Amino acid sequence: MTLTLENTLLRLEVAPEVGGSVVRFEALRRDGPVALFRPGDPDSDDPNVMGLYPLVPWSNRISGGGFEWQGEHYPLAANRDGEPLPIHGDGWQGVWRVAHRASTQVTLERESAHQPPFDYRSRLIYRLDGGTLTVELVVTHRGETPAPYGLGVHPWFPRTPGATVTAGADGVWDVDAAQLPTAWRGIDDAGQWDFRHGRALPDGAIDNLFTGWNGHARLDWPERDLSLFIDTDPPCPRYLVYSPGSEATFFCFEPVTHRVDAHHAQAPLEEGLVELAKGQTLRGRFRFQVMA
Repeated sequence: MTLTLENTLLRLEVAPEVGGSVVRFEALRRDGPVALFRPGDPDSDDPNVMGLYPLVPWSNRISGGGFEWQGEHYPLAANRDGEPLPIHGDGWQGVWRVAHRASTQVTLERESAHQPPFDYRSRLIYRLDGGTLTVELVVTHRGETPAPYGLGVHPWFPRTPGATVTAGADGVWDVDAAQLPTAWRGIDDAGQWDFRHGRALPDGAIDNLFTGWNGHARLDWPERDLSLFIDTDPPCPRYLVYSPGSEATFFCFEPVTHRVDAHHAQAPLEEGLVELAKGQTLRGRFRFQVMA
């Protein structure tokens, strides 16, 4: 079952039972709707064919079969076929219940306690306001033992020949074959991955995390006469750009709070993870504003 939100400028279709994902996000024009996220399949149960899903209680991959926190080891199993490492937490694979619904806003909720040390309640709000979609993600820790949390969203955008990305950064992480970070390099040495002044996506594959972001970005599709502004509150200091290459029909620009595999960093809290004690909350707002 999907739910549809709509105003005079935007239409949003959400699948609560498929990871709380967005099936479609469209600008409503006189000549017909225009896809802002990659159109998903409303009949599918796979979040990875949708337009956006939430990242909670962490983003991207965790190595080593789990991690240690406060002297305890917590094993984590792989959670996606073909992917050897646990990825993106469990929010994107869970069923969310509808807590409140109106014509331009829906609030989804879910609880998770099957994956220690994570024991949490989460709320996901989608809201249309004029030409802006706001996605709000909130997580509250319920466990007796503190745990490290991270947040993000994983939108999929249409990739066209003229599409460009504009986003600040001070550096980028190189990765190994498992897509785990190996070495950080300054953005002045990033070449075709330097998106500070607007740049087309590289012809080859990219799946890399950028640091030093100010939480604001712009995506342009000149052949569609369309621009999308992205901003985050509080400002996300990192984003990840993913695309298999120039033949792909999509790319991803993912605002996230922490580094890939931050759970294994020497100082995980300096890499963006937030330790929550029982009752403490982490939240993020992600806004997508259409300029057409």
